[in-house]
Amino acid sequence: MAEHEEIYLGYSTDKAVTPFLQKFLEALEDGKLMKSKCPKCSSEYLPPRQYCQKDLTECELVEETEREAKLYSYVIVDFAPASLSSKQPYIVAIGEFPSGLRLTAHITNPMGPPTVGMPLKLAFDHQDKMVTYKWLV
Repeated sequence: MAEHEEIYLGYSTDKAVTPFLQKFLEALEDGKLMKSKCPKCSSEYLPPRQYCQKDLTECELVEETEREAKLYSYVIVDFAPASLSSKQPYIVAIGEFPSGLRLTAHITNPMGPPTVGMPLKLAFDHQDKMVTYKWLV
């Protein structure tokens, strides 16, 4: 009988940070957004995944150098969970980079209603010992 190796294809919580996720978080601290790339089939994932969804090969972390995107889709959240109620309403947007990779983040400085196709710029936010990424218009 063959041995089974369990592979986790999702994301860890802060209670169980894997070495792969730790590298991603450390790069965020340095103002770098990392994507993952499969060395076997060259598939790219953003946010990064430790294992390729196509062939289950372990991916490598590579810096995503694109910083400008276009608004692909968005939702305005009027009824937020308790943790974000002070920020409502807020905009969650999917930005598409010229490479085709897409990233979901909040638009934190809306200058009016969002429009699909409008330019977005990636930025980083340092708050309470935590670094996240966001979209600026």
